[in-house]
Amino acid sequence: MKIAVTADLHLNSKYLDRALALQNILAQLDTEGIQHLIIAGDLFDKDGDVSAYSSFLDPCRSYPDIQIHLIPGNHDSEQSLADLHLDSLHKYQTPEAVEFEGLQVLFVPYQKGLSMGDVINAAINFPEGQAWVLVGHGDFIDGSREPNPREKGIYMPLKKSDILESNLKKVFLGHIHSPTDLKKPLGGKVIYPGSPQGLDVSETGHRRFLVLDTNRIEIRESRVQSNSIFLDETFFIFPSDQEMKQLREQLEQRLMLADWENEKERIYVRFQVVGFSRQKDELIESFTLSVKSLGIKLYESSNSSHSPNPNFDGLLNATDPQRNLVARKVIEKIDLLDAKIEDSLPLEIEDKSRWRFDQGEPSKEQVKMAALKTIYQINYYLGNVCIINFSGCFILTVSLRYCH
Repeated sequence: MKIAVTADLHLNSKYLDRALALQNILAQLDTEGIQHLIIAGDLFDKDGDVSAYSSFLDPCRSYPDIQIHLIPGNHDSEQSLADLHLDSLHKYQTPEAVEFEGLQVLFVPYQKGLSMGDVINAAINFPEGQAWVLVGHGDFIDGSREPNPREKGIYMPLKKSDILESNLKKVFLGHIHSPTDLKKPLGGKVIYPGSPQGLDVSETGHRRFLVLDTNRIEIRESRVQSNSIFLDETFFIFPSDQEMKQLREQLEQRLMLADWENEKERIYVRFQVVGFSRQKDELIESFTLSVKSLGIKLYESSNSSHSPNPNFDGLLNATDPQRNLVARKVIEKIDLLDAKIEDSLPLEIEDKSRWRFDQGEPSKEQVKMAALKTIYQINYYLGNVCIINFSGCFILTVSLRYCH
């Protein structure tokens, strides 16, 4: 048997693309003959939006053979779920285990003020050795990922120790909108399918839903063919004679990664250009024309306080020839920090000669920006890049691990 899993649709009468994403998932399931869809919480965006109910019920009525298994998330009120009536809808307001051809699936609805571990320990009553899957809504606490940027605090936490000693096969969680497969803890058992439609430009790229094979306990992902794909792109410019070439190459690379040629009708982009330019006005004009000529759709926020798009507020003039010369030399040095040296050298020597721009360290572009803002005497603080400014001179201190 195959079961599809999604979460965090945040249906809202104002944003119809979210309902269209659900409709696309159901259409794909119907084509594949998959008859069960699990929604791991936050079906609705906010309480009291009664007009959003039809965004859920209408697509489901179009596919009556697909059984919908729903737990509430922290955005779903008891009343909103109580108002949903559908023969194919199974709502789990309390913890409940359901068998799918020998595999037990424990549905744990979101409950404010409780930990998921407390609920699981009280609900589990499986025979020894019984394989099972957990469906919940909340934060997995192990320090390997960022919390939900939209909501402060910890929501119904699940800890590694809560499920370590059982025959648990997979954990599907809602609450984190970014598709996330946690590889390290529990051997990759914990998975956030993510929102099937980005809620705004902060939720970028293609979206997915998951399909679980209950016999093999294997998961595959399928792409949601939603109406809109959001990209949030920041371009870094460093003073040179080839600034527009820098910008054009970055633009082409980002569009290629986004499968621009096939997806351009659905892609909406927010651009930010930051850095230092010798010819700022000309660069802005040229980039704006390039965006228009390519037919790129710009993301428009409903919040009037948001910055314009494209946003050039972080692009500063670099008109001092002496500083420009120093900047060029510093950028060349930074580029060499991760340049691979002779293969014949021992690994420990090579490692001392390189800076790996990953694993929690600032990116190469961020390091360059930190250096340039020091050169042009602009106060700047970046994570574990320490900048010390003195009148008439500058010192850039880059700490790979520590910054005091």
